Formats: sequence, C-alpha cells, structure tokens
Amino acid sequence: MYFTKIELHNFGIYKGHHEMNLSNQVGNRNVTLIGGLNGRGKTTFLDAILLALYGKQALKYIQENARSYERLLAEHINKHATDDLTYVAVALCLDDGTTLRVCRSWKLKGKKIDESISVEKNGIIDKYLGESWSYYIEEILPFGIARFFFFDNEKITQLADDASFEQIKTSIKSAIGVTTIEKAITHIDEVIRRKKDALQTFEKSEINQDYQDVEVQLKEINTKIEEARRSAEILKSNCESIAITIETKEKEFWASGGDLTLSRDAIKQEKEKIRARVQEIRDEIMLWVSDPATPLFMCRELVMQAYDTERAEQRKAALKLSDPIIGQIQEHILDRFNQSNFDARTLEIITDIVKQEIKKFTSSDEAAEHISMSPTTMFLFERLIGSVFRELDVKIKTIISFVDSQENELMSLDAHLGESDEKTMAMKLYEALKDYERKKALADDQYQKQQSLIESLERQKDILHSKRLQLIKAIAEKENTNDDNARIIKYSALSIEVLKNFKIRLQREKIDKLSVTATECFQTLVEKDSLVSKINIDTDSLDVTILDPDGNELLKNQLSAGEQQMFAISIVWALARTSGYKAPVVIDTPMARLDSSHRANFVTRYLPAASSQVLVLSTDEEIYGRYLDMIRENVIDYFTLHYREDEQCTSIINGYFEEV
Repeated sequence: MYFTKIELHNFGIYKGHHEMNLSNQVGNRNVTLIGGLNGRGKTTFLDAILLALYGKQALKYIQENARSYERLLAEHINKHATDDLTYVAVALCLDDGTTLRVCRSWKLKGKKIDESISVEKNGIIDKYLGESWSYYIEEILPFGIARFFFFDNEKITQLADDASFEQIKTSIKSAIGVTTIEKAITHIDEVIRRKKDALQTFEKSEINQDYQDVEVQLKEINTKIEEARRSAEILKSNCESIAITIETKEKEFWASGGDLTLSRDAIKQEKEKIRARVQEIRDEIMLWVSDPATPLFMCRELVMQAYDTERAEQRKAALKLSDPIIGQIQEHILDRFNQSNFDARTLEIITDIVKQEIKKFTSSDEAAEHISMSPTTMFLFERLIGSVFRELDVKIKTIISFVDSQENELMSLDAHLGESDEKTMAMKLYEALKDYERKKALADDQYQKQQSLIESLERQKDILHSKRLQLIKAIAEKENTNDDNARIIKYSALSIEVLKNFKIRLQREKIDKLSVTATECFQTLVEKDSLVSKINIDTDSLDVTILDPDGNELLKNQLSAGEQQMFAISIVWALARTSGYKAPVVIDTPMARLDSSHRANFVTRYLPAASSQVLVLSTDEEIYGRYLDMIRENVIDYFTLHYREDEQCTSIINGYFEEV
C-alpha cells in the first residue's frame, strides 16, 4: 500500500486545513522530502498519521506518559483555530487497487472529547468499515508492525540500549506473528478456565487435589512475576533517568571543551612517545660522539685553519720553485710588447702592469720554514672538510631542529593539559560523566538480572500451565462424553498444544531469517565492513547479541553512537522486511546522531531501499548540501513545513527549504 494524501485540520501547530498530495512513484523515485526546523511540526505530522490509522492504540507510542487518550486529543487541538472541528485523514491505495480514506475527527464539548471516525472505500462512505476499522487496519498493517514503518529515529535509537532490549523482543514477536498466537492461547485458556468450573464431577475427581496444588503454584508464580515486572519497570525508569542525565552531562562536557579533556590520556601517551623519540635521539648522539671524526668536527675551525695554512705554505713553495720559469715568461711577454708599434708611454704602462701581475705569482722571501704534510694526509683533510664535516653539520642541524620541534610540541601539550587540569570544570564534568556511566552500567546489569528472573519465572509458569492443561484433559476424559463442557475443554487443550508447537516452529524458522536479514542490513549501513560478522537472535529467548569476525560477543557500548543508531535502524529495517507487510516508511529526524560517513550510507543505501514509498521528515541540518545531492535522483517531491510567526502556526508548502 501507499499514501495518496494526508490531511490535517486544526491539528496541533497546523491551524486551518492543510493537505499533502503524494504522487505515485516513478521508477526509483520513491522518496518524498519534508523539511522542517525544530518545533515546526515534523513529529506532529507523524502523530497525525498514527492517530488517523490507529486512534487510541497509538497513545503510548505518541506520548509515553500520556494520562489518557482524551487528553492527548485535547492537547492536539489548535489553540488559534477559527472553528471547533479537528481532524486528521489519510488516503491510501492498497495493493489490489482499492482506495481508502480514513478520517478521525473530534470536538471538545465542555471537558469531554467527542470523537468520530469515517471511512471511504473507493470514494464511497462505508459505515460498516468505519465501525470495524480497528479490526480492519490490523489486517492491513497491525500496529505492532506499523512501528517498524512509521517511527521517530530518536526513539528507535533507544533500541540499542540494553535496558530497551525487551522492546526488541516484543517487536520481534509482533513481526513474526508470535504475538497473535500467544493472544489466541490466552483466549483459549480463559475458555478452559470458565468451562472447568462447569464440569459436573470435577470436585469429586481424585485429580482435583493435584489441580488445586498447581493452581496455587500458578497464583504464587504470577504474583512473583508481577512483582518482578514492577521492579523491572522501576529499574528501567532508573536506567532511562540516568541515560537522560548522561545526555545532559555530555552536552555540558562538550560545551566546556570536552574534546580536549577526552583526549587527555591520548595527550599523555603522545608526550611519552615524544620523550621516547627524544631519548632515541640522545642515544644516537652518543653513538655520533664515539665517531673518530666528531672531536675534529668540534674543533673544526682549528682544522680548517691548519688546512688553509698548509695550502698556503704549499703554494708558496710551489711559487718559489716556479720563480725562474715565471721570470722567463715575463721577459718573453715584454719582448713581444717591445717589438710592437706602441709609443713609449703606452709601452711603459703595459710593462708596469705585466710586472705587477707577474709579481702575484712569485714567492716571498719571508715564507717560514715548515714541515709539509704528505699527499695522503692532505687527501684525508680534504675529505674530512669536504664531505665528513658537511654530513656531520647537516646531521647536527637536523637533530637540533628535531629536538627543538619535539620540545615545542611537549610545551604545547603541557599547555593543553594545564598545570591544574584535574581541577578544571571540563575534568570535573568528565569524572561526573564517567561516574554516571558506571551507574548506568550497574543499573543496566540490575535490569538485565531482573529480566532474567522474569524469564525464569515465565518458564516455570509455562511448565505449570502444561501440567495444569494435562490435568484438565485427564479430568475431561473421565467426564461424560455427552457433556459439552468436557468436549470443549478437551479440544481447547489440544488446540493450545498445537498452537504452542506451531509457535515454537514458527519462531525458529522466522528468527533464523530475521538474524540473517538484520546482519545484511547492518553491514549495508555501517562504514566498517569487518566490524560485525553476525547479529544473532536466540530462537528461544529472543536475546539479541552482536558477534565480531572472530565470533566473540561485541558489547553495544563498544559501538560508536553512529554505529548504535545504525544497529537500531538495522533491527527495524530487518523487522519490516521479514514481517511480510508492504507499507510506506515515514521517518522523523532521521540523521540527528549520525556522523558524515554514516549519513552518506543512510541516505544512499537505506532510504532508497526502505520501501516503495518513503516520507522523510528532516531538519535543514540533516539532509542538505551533498546529502541532498546524493538522494536527489530518488526524490519525487519536496515539501517544507513553514512556520508563520504572525499566526503562530505551520503551513505545508512546496519546495525544500532553499535548496529547491
């Protein structure tokens, strides 16, 4: 089925009449984007759909702590309405082509709510269908299943919480049809209980005492179960209260620079790494010091001076040896100039220049006598100065630069940590947050133990029920076969046994499929492909566990916030797929807690595949920019919930914020 129109009249923040016409999907264009800022009516829009279809049944889902259905309806009457009628209507088309329009309306008369419902089938009002709508809608889409199609993502995320796993079990039962079987068993058992008292010879039966003993035990165990459930509710409330506190503390923590405090240990580890690297450099320096060239490098100015002196002395010696040759060269040059046609003055200047230049290459008589170095020693000196000293210089500069940078980094890290970081507000908040997380873990553990106790008591109850049933069957067998009560009891007992066996077989068959589907959904959505190998669901207890690639249990608190949300969505997605029902998906606030990578996967992998019709109620900080571009080819229509300040109400307009 799919929606063709949704109407709101004086409902909540929607003053007057508003309609959203939904087009049929064209190929892969199955997504309708409905934009709205916080407080502009997104959740109210979802509530309208649930109320129109399910009425009172949707009370707890819409308002967890709602006191009454009438009060809920009264609270959703627009305060500025110009008429006294409020209604919500949903028009839909079934798979067989049948069109339906269900309209739920109400008025406030004094302190009481006057509610009515009308249903149109193929454009004609069907009075009978209106009177039996609560039964009819359960055939189309049971409310227990509808929660997997119409949901607030913020609420769905709570499924990842240990304290909320009982909700998952309930949801699983609804999805696979076990809830219906359990209701049937309860009804049949009640029939047996009533007919038992009508048996003529029951009181005289020798089995009566055994039966009475079982009844007493059942009464006692029912009392224990009720007490355990009340305790569980208190523990669950405590868990939820602590969770709210943690969320508040987290906001305060991040607002006070929590990212720095959270990385405090990482900073300290980084400091230790830096210190280790500096020590490695110091060890390297010690090895460098042991190099024979290092002492010479340390007094390299003296080495250079000695080298330069030796070069100068060798040059002087070479010049002294070359004096006769240079004298001959001078005479030859001057002879050539004398033979030329230069005048006397020019010739005098040239002669003087030649003598001055030649003098530069002649030795000085003042050269001191010294001991010349061997060619090998001079070669070693040249290598020492030319390459070894240069390499050592580069190495030392590199070491000094590295040490300086490491010291600066250490100073920077120390500045971040601060001298009194333990006394900072962020640190205090961090410690408080960790304390509440420890309390939450303890509360979750207590809740789980209480749930385990309830499960144990329920198993004992099942055993007693079976025993009681066998006793009643035995009594019925001894009764007069003409007694209708006896026959009813006999065949009712047989029916219960058949239903229980069918429940076990159905549960085992469906759970295996659900487990595989949930795993596929999760691996489709998460960025880390190797994070989870399987989402395992126990066929008997319905306990949900996450297994890593090694087959070990992966605790939910080991998942990031985004991964936990993806886990919850995976469960809901898998439940919807395995339920066998086809319905539109309506999602409120889809990506509030997701990081960029998970948002991209959610937009590209989940939304187009969630259903043949997907309505997304999003803020301008969720599906926008590149995420809007990613989904644009799948979008068939755009709407915005536009708030009008002058009238303090919201209108439904075409377009999606300012992007379209």
